[in-house]
Formats: sequence, C-alpha cells, structure tokens
Amino acid sequence: MKDILIINFKRHGDIFQMGRLISSIKNNNPDANITVLINKEFDKSAKLLNGVNNIISLDRKKIVSYKKNKIYSNGFALDEFGKTIKEINKSWNLVINYSNDRISTSLASYLNKDFKGIQFDLNCNVKYSNEWAVVFNDVLTQQKFAPLNFNDCYHKMVGIEENNSFNALHVSNEYNKICHQNFLKMRKAEGKVEPKLVAIQLTASNINKMIERQELINLINKLNSKEDTIPLLVIAPTTDERSYANKINLELDNKAVTIEAQFSALPSVLINCDLLITPDTAIKHMADILDVPTIELSMGPSPFLKQGSTNQESIIITPRVKDRDFAYGPSAHTEKQVRNNEIIKSEHIVYALDKFFLNKDVKKLENTDVSIYQIRHDELGVFYKNIEGRMDTEIELERYLSRDFLYRKIERNSLSGHGIIESDLNFTSNWIEQAQAELLNSSKHVLAAIKATLAQDAVKLQHKLTEITSYMGRTSDYCALPFLFYRAKINNIENPTLPEVEHILIALKNDLQIQFEQIKEVSNLIRESRSRLRQESTKELLNEARS
Repeated sequence: MKDILIINFKRHGDIFQMGRLISSIKNNNPDANITVLINKEFDKSAKLLNGVNNIISLDRKKIVSYKKNKIYSNGFALDEFGKTIKEINKSWNLVINYSNDRISTSLASYLNKDFKGIQFDLNCNVKYSNEWAVVFNDVLTQQKFAPLNFNDCYHKMVGIEENNSFNALHVSNEYNKICHQNFLKMRKAEGKVEPKLVAIQLTASNINKMIERQELINLINKLNSKEDTIPLLVIAPTTDERSYANKINLELDNKAVTIEAQFSALPSVLINCDLLITPDTAIKHMADILDVPTIELSMGPSPFLKQGSTNQESIIITPRVKDRDFAYGPSAHTEKQVRNNEIIKSEHIVYALDKFFLNKDVKKLENTDVSIYQIRHDELGVFYKNIEGRMDTEIELERYLSRDFLYRKIERNSLSGHGIIESDLNFTSNWIEQAQAELLNSSKHVLAAIKATLAQDAVKLQHKLTEITSYMGRTSDYCALPFLFYRAKINNIENPTLPEVEHILIALKNDLQIQFEQIKEVSNLIRESRSRLRQESTKELLNEARS
C-alpha cells in the first residue's frame, strides 16, 4: 500500500478542490493510504472528502496565540507545533505539497521524502519536483490572466490524469432522503409545471465577491415570478447569515424558502437542486465535485481563470476582464473592485439561466461591461472560452498562446485551436507584429548575456542580467513567460557560477525559440484564413453574377 501525505494549508474551497486530486489518485491506485495535513479550522471540510484515511490538523490559531501572548514563552508555540511534527514524522512513499506556502514547504523539506511540488534545500533554495511545479509556484502566481486552472496544474504536477469516477465527496443518505422528499413537496406546492430548483448562495467570505444587495433582491423576485423556476436561499447556520436572509426576505415581493445547511448537509442540498447561483465560494467547488451546474458570479478578487468552475455545464459571468482587480490582502477592497461589484445585474443572470440552462430563445447579450465564459476542455484540461458579452481579444490571445507555450515547452506538443486567432484577423495580425518585435528585443538581451558568460565577463554579465530583469517588469504576460522560468531557476541558485548561468540562459533562449515558432505558425494561419475568405468572397460574387 502506498502511503501518501498531502499538505494543504488553504481554505474550505481549496480543501474541496483537493478532493478532485484525491479522487484521481484513488482511481489510479485504490489501495493508496492518503493522509491530509490541514489547518484545524477547516477540519469539517476535510471530513467530507472520501478517500482520505487520516486527517492531521495543525492548530494554527493556538500556535499564533501562544506566540503573540506575552504571558507565554515561545516554547509553548514550539511544543504545539511539535505535536504536528511528531504525527507526520513517518515513512511516506510520497509527500504532495499542495499549498506550496512557506510552512508547507518547510514541512515537506523536513520529511525529505519523494515529493511533488516544492521543497527547500539545505541553503533554503527552492527545489522543484518538475516543470509543472515551477508553473504552479512561479508562473501562475505572477500572471493576472492565468492560462491554466490550478486543478489541472495540480494533476500535471503530481503526474496523474484526472479521473473523477471515484466518488470524491461523502453524501449522507439520511440527509439526501430528507432533502429529496422536502424538495419534491416544494416543487408540487408552488403550482408550477416542472419547475427548476435554483439554489442561491447569499454571502461570500469577501464582501466584494457578493452580488449587490438590490440586484440580489431583483434576481430572487424575477425567479419567483417565472413559471419554471423556484429560488432557494442557501445559508450557513450562523446568526449573521440568518439575519441577512431574513432582511432580504422582508424586501421580496413573495418570500423565498431559506435553506439553512451545515457543511455535512450541503452536498445533499446541492444534488437535489437543478442549478446553483453563487459568487466565488467553497460551495462552488463542492458543486463541481457533485456535477451540479453552476452560474458562477466572478467579482471582486475572485481569480476565476485560476480557480473557476470546472463543470462543462456551468458558466461564469464576470465584469469586463480587462478591468478586473484580483488583488487580495489589506488593499483588497479597492475602488475598482467596488465598482465591478455593481456591474453584474439580475437581468444578466436571468439571461444566462434562460439561454444556457432552460434553452430559451433569447436576444443575444449586448452589454459591453459583462463577459460570459463557458468551460471547454482541451489537451491541458479546462479552458475558459469567452462566448458572449465583452471580449478583450488581446487578453484571450495571450491566454491561449501562453497555454500553448506551456504545452509545447513541457509536454513537447501543441494545443488544438479554440478559434481565438480567427475571431479578429486584423487585430491578431497587428498583435503578432508587436509580439514579434518584443521577442526580437528580448532575444538581443539574452544573446548578449550568453556572450558575456562565454567571455567570462562578470561585470558585463551582471549588467545584462539587470537589463533582463528590467525587461520582465514591463512586458506582456505572454512575452514574460520564458523569463518567469528563467527567474525561478536563477533565483534558486546561491552564488551561481558562470557555467550555471550560461546553462539557464541557453534554456531561456530555447524557450524564446518556442515563441518564435508560435508566432510563425499564427502568421501562417492568418494568411491561410484571409486567402480562404477571399476565395469564398470571390465564389459568392461569381454565383451572384450567374444568377
């Protein structure tokens, strides 16, 4: 039996998302003995995951309390931390550093076992298990418009194909039976013909992720008035959420049913609903695992391109992506996030519901401040395709070509097209010219640095490396990609020798060559598309002349 430790110090949503990786591992190796190490406050999420044999909790709050309280010596905090060390100090066959933060990386390094993700070496430099670990740790974290979903990156990093045939989430038969009976009565009592039960998550952990209050009221009223939907307000069993739901209900034309569910009952609630409408919350990841279609409202700092819904039946509604501010931390409540929070209206949500879930013939969305993304799949996994509303061609081009670059660099293959290049040939042609000029400029910096290493000119080399660093800070996400790999490698060698620097620079030059090949192929595709369009136009003119 293979003993696997997964270290995940992230929050509820990330715990549920981890269930997808566990499902794939168990499907591939049913006898795997999986232990997860998490922060204690997220125990209730981990307990819902099937396939987990053991849960070890780090009581972070207690450790921090000991450390900050002047009454106690730091020894109390160390003793508490030592309890966790003692529990995990065993012979693991594999350690997966899921969260890749400083604490998880230190623990993965301490165990010094076969690992996936990152570790520290004896000099506290980062060691990567493979190139996908570099992508997760140093590429996706630096790009505003990420080309890859975290879930797919985790699977690539661990080296396993995603397979969710193993039931990743525990669903209580008792809760399921109760929900099914009550929801069946609800469908019949409303007097509507085969109505869809639409669960609406009212709150989120970040206020800027939540739908604006009046729009929420408008949405519930519209769903109540429709002949084919019944809205259900889903809340956690807390005083704050209960109070908020009551206040919302007081302002509705007709009261909506409120479902108060703790984590253990939520799976049963979701699988008995037809659709979930939610901002970026843990419940979204739970719905993904349960294959419940979702309308995800991506607002505030929600990084949907990294952690959006992965269900192909779901869609994502977002304010114009170019205007999004994905920043977390003390400055998270930015003015831009507040403005974006007010852009998604109830009519946008009802439109998406009617068109994509109820299959109604509705007029196409023309709002230029809102974008609708659909979940597609390609060779790398989930790809978010902009299908309606505002489309920022430059962002979509960069995301696609960045994705293709990663696939070419690491898997030595190219992606199938998504129709993005052909969507606006004139814009794409102009963008390609600019990107080619950028690549030529960056190549000059790299070649000059390589020459300096060959000449063993340390002073000139340092000057050229400084120029490369400066270039990284002002170029586009796509053009910066090879340099992110370069920086990850060169920053993790203490006092690198000239041969080591030369080796890293040559790898960078090879990565730039991949981008030149991409640019060439896109240019050829543009020419072929234009030629085909001319031929079709000529054919139409000839047909008109004959008629």
